[in-house]
Amino acid sequence: MNKTVSHIVHLNVDADPKFISEEMLSEIENLVINLDIIIKKKEIIKIKRINPSTLIGEGNLVKIDKDIKEKNIDLLVVNNNLTPAQQKNLENRLKIKVTDRTGIILEVFARRAKSNEGKMQVQLAELIYRKSRLVRAWTHLERQRGGTTFIGGPGELQIELDRRLIQEKILNIKKRLGKVKHRRHVQRNLRKNNNFKTAALIGYTNAGKTLLFNKLTKKKQSSRSRLFETLDTKISRVYLGENKYIGLIDTVGFINNIPTSLIESFKATLEEVNKADILLNIVDVNDINAKQKIRVTKNILKETGIEKNKISEMITIYNKIDLKGFESSYQHNKNYISALTGEGVSDLKSALKKSLI
Repeated sequence: MNKTVSHIVHLNVDADPKFISEEMLSEIENLVINLDIIIKKKEIIKIKRINPSTLIGEGNLVKIDKDIKEKNIDLLVVNNNLTPAQQKNLENRLKIKVTDRTGIILEVFARRAKSNEGKMQVQLAELIYRKSRLVRAWTHLERQRGGTTFIGGPGELQIELDRRLIQEKILNIKKRLGKVKHRRHVQRNLRKNNNFKTAALIGYTNAGKTLLFNKLTKKKQSSRSRLFETLDTKISRVYLGENKYIGLIDTVGFINNIPTSLIESFKATLEEVNKADILLNIVDVNDINAKQKIRVTKNILKETGIEKNKISEMITIYNKIDLKGFESSYQHNKNYISALTGEGVSDLKSALKKSLI
């Protein structure tokens, strides 16, 4: 089976700091690789203004078109969000498949979703995304997943979904997710009636939340070092000593410029975060963009309706102190741990126990 060959472009408008563009390019590169797509070229294009028709200016399109022909590229990944018209115009201009950051993230989510709830939430995000654009089948990926994908191209079967039909499907999924929400509400009330406190692990994707969840709960959830490894919310008891327990919640990771359709569709899951007694923001201590990612996490929490006082009281946990170079970022009065080796985890449990008093 021939693999798709891609060219990744990130548009850096003058106002954007360089390090943010580089980080976002690195993120999309990892996501594209996770989709088993070959990357022939990746670049950051600095522009002064957005071209409303194609997002990318004609001069840069000429260069991209040349690379496409020379390197036999069949997919352009624009690491920004395209309007339906911009996507169509780019495909007509370059004669290859074009997708944007949202399309790639949705595709990864679709691959990662395991539970019925997770699949429903991804499907809801997909339908919201499709509602404003044509979706075409990407044949070899369709065979792998058994359905259409979020990345399409000219010359393939064109599927025009009736807006009314899409809306009916959206309402149907929301109704089913409403039942999930009700079930979670009942479970939370049971915990509340039993005075059972909960702590939610939140933060940027690939910060080590699930590995910490496994360390504290002695579970064996998949914790591979991949973006969005965890999509399904899990809750498990953690013994803190002296006959005290707390419920630990593992949640989906965040990412910069996350699609609004995903935020909307995962609200049922993220409600567990809003209702948790404690928020633990897990951060990779070695990440040079840690401060930016903490801001992204807080902004997404605000977008999902998390209470302001809960965000302000959030506890930041700096993970991955086992990695080389940690000493250079050490500061006093910080919560440092290694979810891999367990260093600092006992201190974290002690802090959680004190919070229950």
